[in-house]
Amino acid sequence: CPSGTFKASQGDEGCVHCPINSRTTSEGATNCVCRNGYYRADADPVDMPCTTIPSAPQAVISSVNETSLMLEWTPPRDSGGREDLVYNIICKSCGSGRGACTRCGDNVQFAPRQLGLTEPRIYISDLLAHTQYTFEIQAVNGVTDQSPFSPQFASVNITTNQA
Repeated sequence: CPSGTFKASQGDEGCVHCPINSRTTSEGATNCVCRNGYYRADADPVDMPCTTIPSAPQAVISSVNETSLMLEWTPPRDSGGREDLVYNIICKSCGSGRGACTRCGDNVQFAPRQLGLTEPRIYISDLLAHTQYTFEIQAVNGVTDQSPFSPQFASVNITTNQA
């Protein structure tokens, strides 16, 4: 096969052009390698385009009710070219706001769950009263783990009321 094309297996089939965001480095290639910043998940077939990580979620809306919180957001502008977009919520407790923030304790409840959310909303409860929190809403997809970069996220700061 000439450069820029590949043939996954020996036989009479013709050579095919490399999928989007991939290329060959030599003639006679059996697959195409992804361009810098693009990846193929382990389960992706060799004829699938290479994809990238999603951009950050957008337009976060928070509504606090005493020690519970509803977060809603809109999907990232760029999904990275994949259909397997999910969201992770990182919770940090910042106390009265004077010191460093730390990961929230196990007492904080997330509904439906903290990781792998498929819908752009979450209900968080059992927060401490009169406490500042930072929530990071990460957008991740099937190639996020292959990227050397951390997931893109939107951040929101809230302060709880009395219980």
